[in-house]
This record gives sequence, structure tokens and C-alpha cells, in this order.
Amino acid sequence: MRKRLLMVCLALTCAASLAFATDFAVVAHASNPVKAMTLADLGKIFRGKTATWQNGRNITLVLREPDSPGMKFVIEKVLGGTLEEGKAILNEPGRKTSVPVVFVSSDAEVVKVVEANSAAIGVVDVYNITSGVKVVKIDDKQPFDPGYVLKGH
Repeated sequence: MRKRLLMVCLALTCAASLAFATDFAVVAHASNPVKAMTLADLGKIFRGKTATWQNGRNITLVLREPDSPGMKFVIEKVLGGTLEEGKAILNEPGRKTSVPVVFVSSDAEVVKVVEANSAAIGVVDVYNITSGVKVVKIDDKQPFDPGYVLKGH
């Protein structure tokens, strides 16, 4: 009986941890020609090293506030360091002339800003995607694909 109870508790714990997993999506304006990029390419945008799209338009990065739920995972995954290192990179004063970062308070606001700016790219929880944006594949995978790199907790 005790063993069975332990198994049920373990199963519930696993189910709960899966339920709280978040798939993040990289989104761009629906008219933006970008369809896919690597995680390394996304990191270059986050670092301000890649400042323009192939069509020459200046990139604007739109993110939730770094201390908001989930952004710690995204920043650490994309930049490969700690949250504090990521915040320092994203808040560098020179960013305004390379790849400006717009911080907003919700995923809905990220989508709204990206919908309004054809050169913007953002990261949101997949359940906030609208028809005004398109999902950009990362390392040839979409959210929910096995092995998708931006699946976090």
C-alpha cells in the first residue's frame, strides 16, 4: 500500500512539473521574411552583434522584463550565461544604436509591439501568439517539436 501511494505521488509530481513547463516562441512581424535561425544567431541579436535583417532593416528586440517569470530561462539559454550577465548585455548603453531592446510587462505587449513593427523580433509564451506575428524556427524546430531548445520551466 505504501509503495503504491509513493508511486501515485511520484506520478503526480511528474505530471505537475510537465504542466508548468513553458514553450517559448521567437516571433517576428508577419511580413518579416525571416523563417528560421539558429540559437547562435538569436544570441547574436540578443548581444547586439547582428543589427539588421537581410533586407537591411534595423532589428528591434522586444522582451518581457528580465525579472519576469520565464525570462531568466530565456536569457540564460540564449546568451549562455547568468541572468545578471544577460541583463548587463541587454541594458548596455550602446544598444540604442545597434539593436535596441524594448522591455514590456507582458507577453501580450510583446506581441502587440512586434505586430506594429515589421523589423521587431520577440520571445513569448506560445499561448500568446496571434495571427499578427509568425513563429521563427530555432535550430529547424518549432515549439512543441521534440528537442526544441526554448522549452523551459
